[in-house]
Amino acid sequence: MEPDSVSAPPPAFSRQRSRLGGAALDAVSLSEQGLSWGFDIARLATTVGFDVAAAALRATAGHAERVGGGLNPLASTLRNFEDVVGVAHVATRVGQDAVHSFSKASLTAARSSLEASGAREGELLRLALGEEASESLLTVIEMVRRFCAPMAGVPLPRLIAAARAWNAVQQAGAEVRLTLGPAPLSAELPEHAERWMRFAAASFGPAFLAGMADGISLAPAIRARAVAASGGGAGEQALASAQVTGSVKVLSFVEHSSEIFVPGYMVAVDYEVGCVVVALRGTSSARDALVDLVCEPTELELGGLRGFAHGGMLRAAQHLARPLAEAAHRGLEELTRSSAPGDDTVPPRASPPVARPRVVLCGHSLGAGVAALIAALWRDSGEMPCDVQCVAFACPQVLDASLSQALCNHTTSIVLGDDLVPRLSLSTVQDLREAFLRLNDPQAFHLPADLGTDALLALASQSSENRVRLAAAHTSLRAAGARVDAGRLFPAGRIIILPVAANTISLSSTARGPQDGGHADVDELRLSQDMASAHMPGRYIKALQEATGRNAASDPLL
Repeated sequence: MEPDSVSAPPPAFSRQRSRLGGAALDAVSLSEQGLSWGFDIARLATTVGFDVAAAALRATAGHAERVGGGLNPLASTLRNFEDVVGVAHVATRVGQDAVHSFSKASLTAARSSLEASGAREGELLRLALGEEASESLLTVIEMVRRFCAPMAGVPLPRLIAAARAWNAVQQAGAEVRLTLGPAPLSAELPEHAERWMRFAAASFGPAFLAGMADGISLAPAIRARAVAASGGGAGEQALASAQVTGSVKVLSFVEHSSEIFVPGYMVAVDYEVGCVVVALRGTSSARDALVDLVCEPTELELGGLRGFAHGGMLRAAQHLARPLAEAAHRGLEELTRSSAPGDDTVPPRASPPVARPRVVLCGHSLGAGVAALIAALWRDSGEMPCDVQCVAFACPQVLDASLSQALCNHTTSIVLGDDLVPRLSLSTVQDLREAFLRLNDPQAFHLPADLGTDALLALASQSSENRVRLAAAHTSLRAAGARVDAGRLFPAGRIIILPVAANTISLSSTARGPQDGGHADVDELRLSQDMASAHMPGRYIKALQEATGRNAASDPLL
């Protein structure tokens, strides 16, 4: 009789074994990191402790010699103890190194065995966060590892010095371009631009003081509380916080979402302007930040044109395109119904009904990027039976040059001064890294020494007449590889640059009025004192008011 054949384990058992192996592999990885940090700390503590002991013995021996008029038995004994402490220090370090090596070899052997059995890293994250969130986070971690690896050997003080040098050459380059280059062309903002920015701010919700539309102020909370007292819901409170006035009906308002790649949003019927507004919320949670950080370019085809898009924001747009389209269709039905004579089911309206209702998508920061991609997906699929426009404030770099240009007929990206977000992407951060590496060690990249950090900082500290030379250094460094060409993305559609106030330190033009921008205006991460604060929604609203001569107190549509 033939022996019984050994049957394969059931699939559920294999999956469970794989998960347990992956969890063990994660534990090994954590142990390896902890081992490295722990022994680094132990070595530092050992060195400090023995150095303090040796210094104390040395100082005491010296004092004994001064008091005794030279070498004496006490001083000699103390000197001998200092030698003993030195020997003990060396012996302790040798012991630490031996234990470290043994522990590291054991963990390496365990890792090799687990990897050979098919275990994969990240299983603990998958168990804790779920497959989609964990895979995204692991992608970000691996991306950060790859980014940081070339700078591992550069001391932090040298990186800081390189940043100062890069700021000097950037500023010089901007000044030379503004002085010697052609004057920027004026641009016309989209109609009701400030209103759309306030809708974008409202999408943050009253809990976030409606995107701080008033800057740092309690006024938004007071307005929201007044609306709540009169029975208004969260959407109406958010509109009041952001000072969106007039006849507006909120159809859908999602302030918080437990899902990954689903930022908050508001869908409303704006009877004042005669359109449906779809406002996407900017980054306001850890889940939103993960969407921002999953930034590796992903292939996308629009209208037969193939290109690349921001991976995380494209996934968010694909998640939301259908449910937001359904809400927008309901809004269009509301507008059509409101146009019928004798219809008293809608709020009173200041302006007459429009013959052709439209959909306006808007957003700030993350919300702007997702809004622009949803608009592109809708127009590509013919989802909307009407005109679709998008106004994107502080739009991140979401599409490559060709796809971005293809959206110019329906999407406008508005950028304030040196705002970092429209200039922040994997490519521009890599540019910055490459610039720092070349500044730190120009000879390693076959560059002259006068393009190094120390030489450029010395040049910047001298006469302002060196601006042209510093600007030339900026151009040379960019041409020498401090610009990564592959996978470059840009804000969507037409770009308008809003200048900052004349008294603000910025690398952008301080000429008054909106200016036509291009990809060159957002192709580099600018290091300036205003790069972070220029991103705030309140700053955008103030700049729009200055550009249009409007103010919230006098304009009935704000």
